[in-house]
Amino acid sequence: MNPKTGEVLAMATRPSYNPNKFWDYQPEAWKNKAVSFIYEPGSTFKAVVAAAALQEKTVTPNQVFVDPGYVMVSGRRIQNWSGTSFGTVTFTDVVKQSLNTGFAQVGLRLGAGNLIKYAKAFGFGVPTGIDLPAEEGGILFNPEDMRDSDIATMSIGQSIAVTPLQLVTAMSAIANDGVLLKPHIIKSVRNADGSTYEERDTTEVRRTIDSATDKTLVGLLEQVVASGGGSKAAVKGYRIGGKTGTAQKIREDGSGYMEGRYIASFCGFAPVEDPQLTVLVMIDDPGTGNYYGGQIAAPVASRIFAQLFRYLHIEPSSDPFAGMAPSKSSQPKAKTDTTYTGEIPDGKVVVPSFAGKSLREAARLAADRGLSFESDGSGYAAGQSIPLNTLVDKGSSITVYFKPD
Repeated sequence: MNPKTGEVLAMATRPSYNPNKFWDYQPEAWKNKAVSFIYEPGSTFKAVVAAAALQEKTVTPNQVFVDPGYVMVSGRRIQNWSGTSFGTVTFTDVVKQSLNTGFAQVGLRLGAGNLIKYAKAFGFGVPTGIDLPAEEGGILFNPEDMRDSDIATMSIGQSIAVTPLQLVTAMSAIANDGVLLKPHIIKSVRNADGSTYEERDTTEVRRTIDSATDKTLVGLLEQVVASGGGSKAAVKGYRIGGKTGTAQKIREDGSGYMEGRYIASFCGFAPVEDPQLTVLVMIDDPGTGNYYGGQIAAPVASRIFAQLFRYLHIEPSSDPFAGMAPSKSSQPKAKTDTTYTGEIPDGKVVVPSFAGKSLREAARLAADRGLSFESDGSGYAAGQSIPLNTLVDKGSSITVYFKPD
């Protein structure tokens, strides 16, 4: 989709069928899954939950959460995808690592009313109105009927149902400064004499969140691809934002989940500084042992993005700070004489050197040392907010400044 116009530029479903001999195929193959298939979105929906929480000022990017590995809500156990605890983390880390415990806490703070309000604002629960037949509207709760466990599971993208088109339209709203557009697949219809019979214009539906909130959210989603769970969607030289998702499939009779059956997905947009494309990759029931969206859907998105960048002649992302006089806060700080060479007490870490590392290498090093990582610029590390060999508290935030090579 073009997030600035709502134009659906490409749509494909596999396996396909020959419409001239449709009777040779199962009826299920006739469906256009983009508009007629509903499923639990899983963690891709967390982008909408994050939008709601930031807009309602329920959280800030640097707000600290304690991740115990799992939480019990109304007798239901909600645990992280890894089954482990990440300890003390910021909300930025909660988004980057797609922590279910953190999003369950955020959802409970938001409440049922706000969750449903923002889900509807982003276009879920009703058909988008695209010019294609048999569009489904998805399924949302009535907020008055929601228990705490419903709130928690909805916050991690479970217990609701969406169509792929609804999801890519919502992500496009985030890429479009928070403004939701009506999707369309026909640009114009021409008469035989070349005159225009009908033309579709860009149709604004509503503003979902404030522009300032949207910019913060876009920054978080960029971190997901730059140094979080969506890193395999990255394309070298380009800034991409997005979210991965892994959802267990529901039984056809609705009586629970199918054992070992999943839907893996990635939904994102690029380039971050001037979004021109939104891409959703959804793999229904992958036949491999690896079923995580970040592992199998994100690499497909990376290849699609790379080919689209070439096809549309989209230039690599430039340094967002090029040509600007650096402020004191954004200048790489020089190494000082503040060094620590003694024994490291419990709960403390010694800051390493990030010099010359790529964004991904720096993020991994910070995580290994127990530091909360923030990036500034693009390219390779040229400075850091805390000098190397400084003794700091575990979980301290460090900003690494990057410059083009």
